[in-house]
Amino acid sequence: MAILGIVAEYDPFHNGHLYHLREAKRLVQPDAVYVALSPCFKQRGDCSLLSPHDRAACAVSAGADAVFALPVLWAVRDAEHYALGAVSLLAGLGATHLAFGVETPDPAALHQVADLLENPLPGFRETLKARLAGGLGYPAALAAAAGRVLPGAGAILSSPNNTLAVCYLRAIRRLNLSLVPVMVPRRGEYHASSVDPEYPSASAVRGALSRGDYAAAFRAVPPETETRLKARFLAGETPDPAVLDAILLHTLRGMDPAAFRALPDAAEGLGDALAKACVSARSSRELIEKLTSRRYSAARVSRLCAHALLGVTRQQLLGLPLPSAALLLALRKNAAMTASWRNAAVRICPDPAAWRAEASAADLASWRIRAQCCGLPATLPFTEKTVTQ
Repeated sequence: MAILGIVAEYDPFHNGHLYHLREAKRLVQPDAVYVALSPCFKQRGDCSLLSPHDRAACAVSAGADAVFALPVLWAVRDAEHYALGAVSLLAGLGATHLAFGVETPDPAALHQVADLLENPLPGFRETLKARLAGGLGYPAALAAAAGRVLPGAGAILSSPNNTLAVCYLRAIRRLNLSLVPVMVPRRGEYHASSVDPEYPSASAVRGALSRGDYAAAFRAVPPETETRLKARFLAGETPDPAVLDAILLHTLRGMDPAAFRALPDAAEGLGDALAKACVSARSSRELIEKLTSRRYSAARVSRLCAHALLGVTRQQLLGLPLPSAALLLALRKNAAMTASWRNAAVRICPDPAAWRAEASAADLASWRIRAQCCGLPATLPFTEKTVTQ
């Protein structure tokens, strides 16, 4: 079988995601499409607006065949490790192709940058260290160092989808996989503040929803997403930012100095800075703004807060094995596809009860915290059923 793999957050699933899914299917003509989906907390460390099951249902409604939850210890990571965990999961499930969006639809150039980062040319590491020592954050320092030794590499690494694309290519090389990369040119702006109905950004759609501009948001999403958004908003089952802020600040203010320094990516004094800033900050937004600088990106600070909230340590991530099990969130009935899972290298947990024994403490905490922020029982997701169509 030809299995198309996609790594996604789909928070919420919008018309741009629909375009990407359809275009990838047109290019590959797969027998099935698998999605590795970020769970309750996403790559930048923020809590998902819609639940994993809701987002998975939207993906299956749009043409995906099976949606699996990416373990949170791989989901809330920098781009390199996020890609590594997701690619490993999809390959273990049997994916033969991997589709992703790019701003630069030049496969040769993207492969060159991936080769450079996996096998650095002379002078690259020295330049990277110098840029970091000069106060640049890691993404900017990496782009500058790459551009210094490989013309054009800096521009490629300055675009978010390109950066992830390069990380996917690096993961395929590092894991020695035969996955075929499928590059889909991105349409629309990644961080656009206004909602483009055809090719919106997820952040713009979430922003419109938070402002109460529902008409603009609903024009940018397929019917299934609109239905689920309306149901969750009307039921009051979306995360309350004030509740999440209270839980985060309570957690941070109860940590000792050693716990801050033990957080992942808390080097360069960031852990100590977080310990100091949380004392006076009144919200997560204010906390992130206090610490965001040329050296510390907002995404890095947000991930650090999420790791503190979920009880994740640097040591835990250093010894973290690649994903070996996955919770099945949604499924389109396909007998040939499900029969092939008997030979999958990754164990497929068909229901939350089976997955509970495989899940990390951080995974379980992420579901409990999101449920609390939505005013829902702490038993979620164990009362949720796999969505089938």
